[in-house]
Amino acid sequence: MKRKVFYALMAAILVFSNVASVFAQEGGPDRFTGRDLPASVDGLRLDAPLQAQGIMSGVLDHTLVGTQGPKRVIIRLSSESGADAFKRGASTSTAKKSAMAQQDDFLKRVQQVDASARVLGRVQLVLNAVFVEVDASVLPTLAEDSRVLRIAPVGNYELDLSETVPYIGASAVHATGYDGTGVKVAVLDSGIDYTHAALGGSGNPADYAANDPTVIEAGTFPTAKVVNGYDFVGSDWPTFGPESPDPDPLDDGPAAGHGTHVGHIIGGVGGVAPGVDLYAVKVCSSVSTSCSGIALIQGMEFAVDPNGDADTSDRVDVINMSLGSQYGQPFDDDLSAAVNQATLLGVLTVASAGNSGDKPYANGTPSSAASALSVAQTSVPSAFLSLMQVTAPASIVGQYPAVFQPWSAPLTSVISGPVQYGDGTGGNLNGCAAFAPGSLAGKVGLVDRGGCNFTLKIKNIGDAGGVLGIIGLVAPGDPFEGGDGGDGPITIPGYMISQANSNLLKSGLPDTTVTFDPNVGIPLAGTMVGSSSRGPQHEVFTLIKPEIGAPGASVSAIAGTGTDEGPFGGTSGAAPMVSGSAALLIDKYGTTIKFPYKHGFSPIELKALLMNNANPNIVNNPLTGALAPITRIGGGEVRVDQAMNAPVAAWDYYGASGALSFGFVDVPNGTVTFTKLIRIHNLGSQHHTYTITPSFRFADDAASGAVTITAPPSVVVRRGNTFLTVTLTINGSLLSGNHMNSGSNGANPAALTMNEFDGYITFTSADDTFQIPWHVLPRKDAKVKPDTTTVVPGSFPQVIGLDNQGLGTAQNDAYSLIAYSKNLPEGGWGEAMPTPDIRAVGVNTFPVGAGFCSADPSFIWAFAINTWERQEHLVPVNHNVYLDTNQDGTYDYAVYNFDASLAGGISDGRQLTWAENLSAGTASAFFFTEHSTNTGNTVLYICAEQVGLTGADMLATNVDVAVEAFDWYNGGPGDFIDGLTVTPLGEQYFGLPSDVPGNTYDPGALEIYDFGPFPGNTPELGLLLITNGDRGSGNRGGATPSTEALLFRVP
Repeated sequence: MKRKVFYALMAAILVFSNVASVFAQEGGPDRFTGRDLPASVDGLRLDAPLQAQGIMSGVLDHTLVGTQGPKRVIIRLSSESGADAFKRGASTSTAKKSAMAQQDDFLKRVQQVDASARVLGRVQLVLNAVFVEVDASVLPTLAEDSRVLRIAPVGNYELDLSETVPYIGASAVHATGYDGTGVKVAVLDSGIDYTHAALGGSGNPADYAANDPTVIEAGTFPTAKVVNGYDFVGSDWPTFGPESPDPDPLDDGPAAGHGTHVGHIIGGVGGVAPGVDLYAVKVCSSVSTSCSGIALIQGMEFAVDPNGDADTSDRVDVINMSLGSQYGQPFDDDLSAAVNQATLLGVLTVASAGNSGDKPYANGTPSSAASALSVAQTSVPSAFLSLMQVTAPASIVGQYPAVFQPWSAPLTSVISGPVQYGDGTGGNLNGCAAFAPGSLAGKVGLVDRGGCNFTLKIKNIGDAGGVLGIIGLVAPGDPFEGGDGGDGPITIPGYMISQANSNLLKSGLPDTTVTFDPNVGIPLAGTMVGSSSRGPQHEVFTLIKPEIGAPGASVSAIAGTGTDEGPFGGTSGAAPMVSGSAALLIDKYGTTIKFPYKHGFSPIELKALLMNNANPNIVNNPLTGALAPITRIGGGEVRVDQAMNAPVAAWDYYGASGALSFGFVDVPNGTVTFTKLIRIHNLGSQHHTYTITPSFRFADDAASGAVTITAPPSVVVRRGNTFLTVTLTINGSLLSGNHMNSGSNGANPAALTMNEFDGYITFTSADDTFQIPWHVLPRKDAKVKPDTTTVVPGSFPQVIGLDNQGLGTAQNDAYSLIAYSKNLPEGGWGEAMPTPDIRAVGVNTFPVGAGFCSADPSFIWAFAINTWERQEHLVPVNHNVYLDTNQDGTYDYAVYNFDASLAGGISDGRQLTWAENLSAGTASAFFFTEHSTNTGNTVLYICAEQVGLTGADMLATNVDVAVEAFDWYNGGPGDFIDGLTVTPLGEQYFGLPSDVPGNTYDPGALEIYDFGPFPGNTPELGLLLITNGDRGSGNRGGATPSTEALLFRVP
């Protein structure tokens, strides 16, 4: 059945009829008839439009406007790049020479306006761009240069014991004589305060205060615990100057010492492995949370060859990186490439998964590198989830989880009071400004997250007389323990609640009252921490990440205090628990680089041994008792004592982990079968017999029958190595529809859980049990073969049959094809140049009646972009459509996909379509972006009013258009198509497609109408048919890579 809706919106028809009739052809529909909105649009429509400061105002990126100090930027120039020349069949070498000449001339201009500017890199083939470090004050001047197309920042990375050490089994290991003695662990972080008593120093704060962080004073460094190190950034980068390396790795920042906390947890007094030799490798800023991308690579080099003689025999054994960037892309990430190279040299890298929460694909780099051990955060054994009791109004009465902030005053008695949001009159909603004295007396203050330190918010509430402070999240995700910003003294208890519960409190105002009771709550031992990032790996291989968990809220050393200790949380605190655990294993077994194992373990075997013996019984939701998915916890919570006593280690023979990652799988037909080879290494000489039990994490997955996993019933592990095969079979006909997308479900963990299948392969003997996690992410796909892909000019209509040879429904949407671009070469491994590459661009117009976009009849404009490569989640790529609505040669608006937080970076996880007024710098969003995950198709929907147009502009106004695919994550490069002109409703080709069920041929599934060229428009090429359009919950679309976007071309 055709999805035709003949509009009952007569007002719209009357308004448009005078122009529509001109273009109608006898025997077929006019340009209005049959233009029903795609079935996805209502579902993609936001509950209310959003307004925000834009991110693409003019040439200069918004994040650079008004900034100070030196900035690292990528500057794109106007001369044709080699890739542009390649696309039109011209000489790439000639284009490269021309681009280089323009760069040479432009860099002279850069030196004129800033004599201290430094050139960091240049490219001419994939993009005509230079990377420079230049003072922010001259950026507006450079942006006015006619040769400059865009100036954007170059990305770096961000910084993400007494009860935890015995909890993971480390104290039991110490009792057997292993404490990490002789094992070398490099801490790539903000340095280490080696004057602290817990780290081998004097314990005298005066020694820290007198220490010059740029030189090593006699007798200060190294210490018995911090035996080596180097500072690759200095004390001023990035705010007050460039990296200024020096030999002193002192942790000299103002924020209590991130690296000092990490170092203490790994190997300080009372740490997991107190006998280790710590290498303090300072790669992170003293004045911000940034970690230099350049310094990190230099730090990795130092860790594998500390004395710089090119002989890596003095390499460290373990590298800890409690840092990263969310939604990591390890193939393109140069630091991830360095991690994998270090693994080949025998060094295990342990890295934080990140603190982005239970969101699909959020796991960060470098922990997403295949060989890195990615660490999630679990709760410390004494953790307690408080339950906020809402006592009024009656409509919202109940108990709701609230996470205590450990830097605030403890809750020692019952506190009750009315809730005030901000200043109570609509101001100071984030609590970053001081409240009027006494204005919160006896009240519970509620403020939004963002704008300033968590600590400052609670302090301001307490200073105004508040009895308790609540921070409400402003994006999806679980509440967590926020960092200590040093804004003390804080005299009242502070808590964090979810966005949903914050909105609940606001809905009851001014009558909302709450009670907090120290005895009302839930014990959290054995549970995930809400802020811990979820996987899987944001890469085509879709590896299980994170791979292991550890408690991440230890009390550890505070830099500059001599002896003081304080709470330190997040996955930043979890990773060093695992690094210390690895050091204990190395103390027992040693390390090696190559097989076979004559002495010691490789990094992969160390990973496997820890993962095999972790505790898998970790709960994701303490309120319901639901288990944590494998993409949240991997092998489980670390138990180093179990690993120390394990008789065998097992891992994926062809992988780099103690996990079986079957990856993302397109399933268009019948059944698909995969096998994995497990290698089991006997750590002794005694034979061991294990029964083998494959299992599912969740009963509903097993009951569906869509996935089966089998293994031999038992295995005898003899001396040396034993191998066995695990088989996974997917029955596509039993798979559910696709629940995942990058828009409305982009941050929804349930969507991922419903699509993925996971569990453990458990090995049980008389005296030992261990397990290997497994995971697969299958999708039922359509696979459409059209009768023809040739458009017959003048047809009205041309009817084309579509044969869906796949299992999934072909969810078809059509767009007039206005541009096609050749396939550009991608960047190589670790080059940070993924080059998102446009294949096709389509456009369509959908008239709507009054009340949909505005008070007047209007239209929705849809821009469909198909890229040569798929994106797992859309977060790394901006698809930008630039509009010159008055054809004066200057783009007036930009339409693009970006995170719902917009100026807040990618903290939300849901992609919206934003329309930005480039002169005003303001942006609005009416719709989620359409992208079904793991697809090359993206559709951007806007209302006419968002780009300064109205219903009257249909069939009346030519608009000049350029389309860009830009790698936001790495700062470029991308693909760019310009020279297009379109008119709303003036598309030459209009398609009326039907959805086609699986294994069905529909002879009349697609009708193509050729209205002829519209005056002023650039020639159109035919029709773009997307076969994985969004149809709402459970039907987000899925099609094979080669058929998800079909091009019907004019000869």
